[in-house]
Amino acid sequence: MGLNRRLKGIELGHVPQGVSLLAVAVYRLARSLRSQVTTVVAREEGIRLVSWRIVMGLSEVEEATQKELIEYSRMEQAQVSRALKEMLDQGLIGTRPSTTDRRTRLFFLTDGGRAKQQALLPRVAHLSNAIDQALSPEEQLQFLEMCLRIERAANGAAAELNDVEPVGSTPATQSFPEEVGT
Repeated sequence: MGLNRRLKGIELGHVPQGVSLLAVAVYRLARSLRSQVTTVVAREEGIRLVSWRIVMGLSEVEEATQKELIEYSRMEQAQVSRALKEMLDQGLIGTRPSTTDRRTRLFFLTDGGRAKQQALLPRVAHLSNAIDQALSPEEQLQFLEMCLRIERAANGAAAELNDVEPVGSTPATQSFPEEVGT
């Protein structure tokens, strides 16, 4: 049956047995949104998605550890390490030792990093506003509630399969507004 057919991307109208339609749809949406942000920030020389997330994190606090930046950006440690080195080399960030733990370095935005953030912020805000305006405030809340339900269902099913307690509140759910059900 169809031996000469070539494998193509999963179509939402025809998801193979055992594959979650919702997981495929969410993955595609996340990939598309990440691609759009990457395209917008890549217009500024020396900035990639990981760098942008670091810049945004450091724009909210005076300084942060690498561990905090990994948690904030939700990126892999190796990606953040590479980006921090590149950003230091470009003069976008600075570093100093922690006063409480000599093994820990603290990172902060330089004037050049703040200028880069200010140059990119209007473009990223334009994209973000367009995304957020696709749904009414009520629809946004419903969407967040649905995401939380899907995440809980996945956590519960994985826990059953692994014979462990379900994961409670993950970092993804912690970023949802408080109004979202518990």
